[in-house]
Amino acid sequence: MRALVTGAAGFVGHYLVKLLLEKGYTVCATYHRRLPNNLLFEKTDLKQVDITDKESLRSLFYEFLPDEIYHLAGIAVTTGIEPKEYYRVNFYGTLNLFEVVREAAPQARMLYVSSAAAYGPVPTEKQPIGEDMPLKPVNHYAASKAAADVVASAYAAQGLCIVRARPFNHTGAGQTTDYVCSRLAKEVAEVALGRTKAVLTAGNLDAARDFTDVRDVVRAYWLLLQKGRPGEAYNVCSGKVYSVREIAETLAAIGEVDITLQSLPELQRRTDIPLLLGSAEKIGYDTGWQPDIPFKQTLADLLDWWKGKLEA
Repeated sequence: MRALVTGAAGFVGHYLVKLLLEKGYTVCATYHRRLPNNLLFEKTDLKQVDITDKESLRSLFYEFLPDEIYHLAGIAVTTGIEPKEYYRVNFYGTLNLFEVVREAAPQARMLYVSSAAAYGPVPTEKQPIGEDMPLKPVNHYAASKAAADVVASAYAAQGLCIVRARPFNHTGAGQTTDYVCSRLAKEVAEVALGRTKAVLTAGNLDAARDFTDVRDVVRAYWLLLQKGRPGEAYNVCSGKVYSVREIAETLAAIGEVDITLQSLPELQRRTDIPLLLGSAEKIGYDTGWQPDIPFKQTLADLLDWWKGKLEA
């Protein structure tokens, strides 16, 4: 089997490439600017591709002809980017990909990775969130992902074999400090190594999110292409929420350090969503997937990774 992974240089990408190689796939891994330095990419057909350049995508497809496509490429951070860039990359780049798939590989199975952020703020009484919840994004990242999600549904209705994944928050070793778990893990590691004072800062300490280990997430992506129904959307989540406060305190306990938590107004978002809890019932029913790795183990592995990185 031949698998194409777009955005393979990103946090999730190298975990997915590793899984596919372990399953015996021939993998073509694309990156945009940052060349992956992980040794596993020596076992792939590595290509530099800009998904906003339709001609380069077309050339890639006629050269590689994938059986499966995992579309991870895009802008993943939720703030700090010009609005039009989110749509240029996340929406129009994905549109280019759908068009090229329709032309060059119409029989391929494709996973479009959307985002649970597209649901926007959902009243507590309507959570956990199912896939039938309307998409009401409140920032440009989420809106660009929601727009491409809807377009994926349209292309699936026209005959392409597209399955949509809506991952909730996920974390693990290798994630950047743009994301709360990794940022807090780095700060706790610095405290444990005696490099900084035991004061951790965050925005809303009570904001609660549904977290899954990235290794479980990529397994879900693979299962969705094997067993998911074309045209359908699937949440990828644990069905459990953890607040920023709980995450920081758990990391401190694992690292055996005492910390002080501070909530800074400048770190709080204007459109902060207090609770985001997903239902994994649909993906479990259709594919048999459920998360295997306890969240405390995920945080322990993340903290160990940061300690090793800082010591190095």
